Amino acid sequence: MKRPDRPGPLSNNAGSSSSAAPQKGFDMSHPLSRRSAIQNIGIGLASVAAPTIWSGNSVAQDAYPGGKVVTLISPFGSSVDMFGRMVTEQLSKRLGGTFIVEQKLGAGGTIGTAYVSRQKPDGHTLAIVGSSSVSIAPHIYKNLPYRAQDLTYLAALMFGQSVLLVAPEKIKSLRELLELSKKRSLNFGSPGVGSGMHLGVERFTAAAGIANAVHVPFKSTEALTVALIAGDIDYYISVTSVSAALVKSGRLAALAVTGDSRSPDLPNVPTFTEIGLKDMDLPIFYGLVGPPGMPEEITARLVSTLQAIGEAPDFRAAVTRTGNVPAVMLGNAFKDFVLADMARQGALIKKLGIEPQ
Repeated sequence: MKRPDRPGPLSNNAGSSSSAAPQKGFDMSHPLSRRSAIQNIGIGLASVAAPTIWSGNSVAQDAYPGGKVVTLISPFGSSVDMFGRMVTEQLSKRLGGTFIVEQKLGAGGTIGTAYVSRQKPDGHTLAIVGSSSVSIAPHIYKNLPYRAQDLTYLAALMFGQSVLLVAPEKIKSLRELLELSKKRSLNFGSPGVGSGMHLGVERFTAAAGIANAVHVPFKSTEALTVALIAGDIDYYISVTSVSAALVKSGRLAALAVTGDSRSPDLPNVPTFTEIGLKDMDLPIFYGLVGPPGMPEEITARLVSTLQAIGEAPDFRAAVTRTGNVPAVMLGNAFKDFVLADMARQGALIKKLGIEPQ
C-alpha cells in the first residue's frame, strides 16, 4: 500500500491504531515496518543527569497534570534525549504544568524502564522506550524486573533506518562483499551480544547467504568503527542518523539501507529491497510508555495530546532534522507492534543460541 503524501486522520481513542504515514523510508501498512534507531545495548551502571525542565500555564492545574511535576525518563542518551526534550516541551505547552526529562542510563534502556515500571500509575512518571528495552530485553535478561507487555503504551512518534557499513578502501559494493565471503571467512561486528545492532547484522548475514562469518563484539560503537576502518572486521550495521556523517566524510561506505525508500540522509544508497534482499525489516522506534495500570482517562488524554504533537508540522520537521522519521502510532497499535517485534526478535535470539544472562 502506497503511503499518502499527508498523514491521515487519527482517532483520539487510546486503543485505536493510527493511519498517519511516516516520511520516506517506511511502509506503515506492514506490521513490522516502522523502524527506529537500532539501539546499542550497553551493559553499564545507571547514571542520572541534570533534568531538562519545561513548564507551561495553558491548562488549569486542577486537571492532569494537576500541578505535579511529570518526569520523562530517558534511558538511552544522545539523540533520544533530544527527542525527549522535544516531546516534553510540547506536552507542557498543550497540558500545562512542569515536565522534566531525566536520564537513567544503562543496560540497553532497561534500568530506566524498570524504574518507571515501579512508579505510581498516575501519569506523572513516563519513559521513552525502544526495541532494546521492550522487544529484545525480555529475551536476553533472565531476571528482567518488569514485563514489557504490562507497560501502558501511549505513542511512538519517531522511527529510524539502518545502514550496512564497510571500509571504502577494502569493499566497494555488496557484490564485492559477497565475493569476498566465498574466498575467506568474514568478521562482522556489533556493540555487544544480543544488542539491536548485533541482531540486525545477524539478520543481514543470513539474508545474504553468507555462510562463513564470525561475530566480534565490541564495547562501544566508536570501537566498532575504528575496527572497521582498520580492517579488523569486514562489516556492521548501524543507525543512519548516527552513521550518515561518517559516510558523507568518506570514512565509511554504505552499501544498503532498510526501508521501502531511500534514506533522506543517504539518497545515493540503495535499499536492501532494491538490491534483492528480503527479511531486512529492522524496526527502530522511540515511543512513550507509563507504568502498568494507568487510569483510562489519563491515558486517553496523553494519547490524544501525543497524537496532536506527532502530527504538528514543526515537531515533524524537528524529528527529520535529527536524521529520523516522524510518524504516529498510538495506544494499542503501538503495543501490538512491540509485541510482534518482541516475538520476531525472540525467534532470532533463540536461533542464535543466545542464553539469557
